[in-house]
Amino acid sequence: MPTIASGAIRNLPSVVQEAGGDSAAVLRSVGVEPEVLGDVDARIPVETLHALWEAVLAVVPGAGGAVLGAERYSPGDYGLVGFVAMNSGTLREAIGHAVRYMGLWTDEPGMALESDGTLRIVYRTPFADRIGLRFATEATPAEILHAARMVTQKHIVPREVRFMHPGPRDISLHEEFFGCKVTFRADDIAMLFSAEDLALPLPKADEQLGAYLRSVANQALEKRGGTEDTPLDHIRGIIAEQLQQGVPSLDQVAKGMATSERTLRRRLEAEGTSFRALLDETRALLAQGYVRDKRLPLSEVAFLLGFSEPSAFHRAFKRWTGTTPSAFRARA
Repeated sequence: MPTIASGAIRNLPSVVQEAGGDSAAVLRSVGVEPEVLGDVDARIPVETLHALWEAVLAVVPGAGGAVLGAERYSPGDYGLVGFVAMNSGTLREAIGHAVRYMGLWTDEPGMALESDGTLRIVYRTPFADRIGLRFATEATPAEILHAARMVTQKHIVPREVRFMHPGPRDISLHEEFFGCKVTFRADDIAMLFSAEDLALPLPKADEQLGAYLRSVANQALEKRGGTEDTPLDHIRGIIAEQLQQGVPSLDQVAKGMATSERTLRRRLEAEGTSFRALLDETRALLAQGYVRDKRLPLSEVAFLLGFSEPSAFHRAFKRWTGTTPSAFRARA
């Protein structure tokens, strides 16, 4: 059962309270005790979040829209994921870190930041279509955009926002918040950033703190996955994170680990491997996972792995697996 940190619902009861309703009663109606909101380690089923949206809407029709609810959150409300993102060098790095560590916050939805600036949001669990799911889906890019505006101190406007579900009759609230074209009944869920916005620096970021927080997040992510964090796992994680911006160099990965190129090379030699071999291995592992996800077009998988051309990805995939991506997907 996919879960999400209890912090995801922490600010929703205030909507009811401000309208004069009983927020504790609304929480209990979906099986959540109010004390859970104060437990930073608590997680709730994602479906409970959907049910809570509907319970809030029953008391406060409209509830200001999921997009306005986003303005109630700040990056620090997202725990370790938020603090890692806040202490990144650029917006692209911040979103990339958020994508990598999102599992510490929620099991659903999954996200990928593509090389063209598209933040793609994908549900891997077939939730039943309901109003609560639609509101939660709309809140996801809205909260990310609001956080991006806060950490860059710029009023960022995406190029486009897309949702797969039907929209309300009046989408003026959405267009006002995002400041761009908002499309419903689209083929995917995505928000498109410009290269200029993704390159924006984060004025209040602390580089040393960011490196430390990433190491903590890597350990937490490994523990959540139920495996031990090894040195090679850590390096693979940094490579996977940086692949979203193109094929990383040894120096770039070393900087991502807050170490020197020479130290990283020696560490790899001690593990009996090389940077080139580990990079290739990491791409191969990621490729198989991406190709299994039939909702991702193969052309996009190529870019997610840092390939400039789909043909180069196809050749590499056949070298890794002995078969083509299409054939591998058909058997998955």
